[in-house]
Amino acid sequence: MGRIVSALRRVFGTVYPAKCVCCGELLAEEDPVFCRNCYDSYENAKQEICSRCLNPRCRCTCPSFHLGKAGLRRLIKLYRYQPSNGDLPENRILFALKQQHLQSVFSFLARELAESIGEALTPKEKQTAILVPCPRSGHAKRKNGYDHTSELCRALSRETGIPFSLSLKRVRGGKMQKRLTAEERRRNVANRFFFKKPDEIAGKTVVLVDDVTTSGATLLECRKMVLSAGAARVVPCVVAVSGRDFVLRPGKKRKKGKSYRKKKPTPNTNGSETSDE
Repeated sequence: MGRIVSALRRVFGTVYPAKCVCCGELLAEEDPVFCRNCYDSYENAKQEICSRCLNPRCRCTCPSFHLGKAGLRRLIKLYRYQPSNGDLPENRILFALKQQHLQSVFSFLARELAESIGEALTPKEKQTAILVPCPRSGHAKRKNGYDHTSELCRALSRETGIPFSLSLKRVRGGKMQKRLTAEERRRNVANRFFFKKPDEIAGKTVVLVDDVTTSGATLLECRKMVLSAGAARVVPCVVAVSGRDFVLRPGKKRKKGKSYRKKKPTPNTNGSETSDE
């Protein structure tokens, strides 16, 4: 059923004029997926300043809190996802990516990510780079009729010229990540991925592509599987990141000979309590 709906959407997309994925306004020929006002809001989200490196969000490679805590030091992304407001243009395009199967959305996001990937990878990494999507669950593919991360990877390969591999597979079973806590998400995806053709990525720089990372459970599990298959290094790449930044805060140095233990109050002769200070 999902595949039939997806095919009908593609047919209707050629018959009816394109509309903004956020507000529904008719688009001009030069506007790919957003009207002018929604595009300005989308650009503002990309230009949000990272609290760690002080660069625009679309130009920084700082990891999210959960990924940084797990040891990752690099994450390519476009903007911060805000689940509290689903009507924002940057959130509406994610909905279109997952459920509307619009080639214009795949192409638009691929162009955006291609620029960030080009700046994040070193010349040596570009020579051995290969794109690998994080696979969706069977339930999600049956529901929507397609795997949006694989489609995004194909569009990204056309934009960058980097080859892609669909050999990373997902085992059946598990629950939907959306309604689980961070710890439940990690347990839910544990040992649920395998690489069908390890020779395709042996000794290469794998750009691991996903739509959104929240707890980082899926990215970390896929990264572990890709490294075990023989990849030289893994660079995660997502459209949006949710959660706070991973900021290193240096600890305070104690002054020599000074005690930081809280002093207990001592009773005085009047029966009331006073401190030693």
